[in-house]
Amino acid sequence: MAAGTVSGARRVTTDDGVTLRAEVAGADDAPLALVLVHGYGARAAVLDPLWRELLPGTRHGGLRLVRYDQRGHGGSGWAGGRSATVDRLGRDLGAVLDALAGPGRVVLAGHSMGGMAVLALLGRRPALVGPRVAGVALLSTAAGPVAAAGRPPGRRSRLRRRVAEGGARLLRRAAPLARLVHPFARGPGRRWLRSRLFAGNPAERTVRAVTGAWRATPVAVLAAYLPGLARYDRRRALAGLRGLPALVVAGAEDATLPARAAVRLARRLGPAARLVLVPGAGHVVPVTHPAEVGAELRALLDRVRERP
Repeated sequence: MAAGTVSGARRVTTDDGVTLRAEVAGADDAPLALVLVHGYGARAAVLDPLWRELLPGTRHGGLRLVRYDQRGHGGSGWAGGRSATVDRLGRDLGAVLDALAGPGRVVLAGHSMGGMAVLALLGRRPALVGPRVAGVALLSTAAGPVAAAGRPPGRRSRLRRRVAEGGARLLRRAAPLARLVHPFARGPGRRWLRSRLFAGNPAERTVRAVTGAWRATPVAVLAAYLPGLARYDRRRALAGLRGLPALVVAGAEDATLPARAAVRLARRLGPAARLVLVPGAGHVVPVTHPAEVGAELRALLDRVRERP
């Protein structure tokens, strides 16, 4: 790597005292940084295939890569269920950006719950858009309620959302009973999880890496996030992103968030958003198709560089 390059593990302390484990690669004075944010139940290391795909861009000082474990996941700390909100995740992302992204412009790339954190941050700190955050990549995520993602608004959509919120609250209360047996530790749970995250016939080592991260995430953490995810709605934040270089990627066979949700999201972001539906991919498309997603992220970075 070039002189002045900083690489390796870092620690970021949030404003409520939680320590987040992070990793950086690239020069500390790089003119452009890409921050990767993983999804629910996972950890930053799950994005290893995509990280390796992007790493060559850091070798000559032009790009800085940042990734971190969201609170309660991987090596990051946990402050209890009351902090398990999407707004809190947005604040955490802001702390990581401020501490580790360097002085240049930043592109935020979030997968699933990570994309929700991106929208939460930019909705809360709109002044970042443009001068600091010069592009966004939203991977297998949504701006509105997950239970109604990709479906037209109406009575049925509202009913699905209320049912999802009620179910999430029940699961959160039942979490202490499930601590002894992780729901994804046995055959039925593993098979269900695989069906929600993957499509087709992914490599077994990829399946083990992703599902292993889920099994390593405490049940109390998984359950604590559910009510907030069920209530999640950051559609108003999209208006402030129109005109910003954006990338929306989804697996064409996503069983968790249907591809039509990505179509609707890209439409809301406007003509500066590029929509990519990856054939044969499921929900964890950055993990199963890193070459395709990496190529699209590099193209997004080039678009940002071309803008004054």
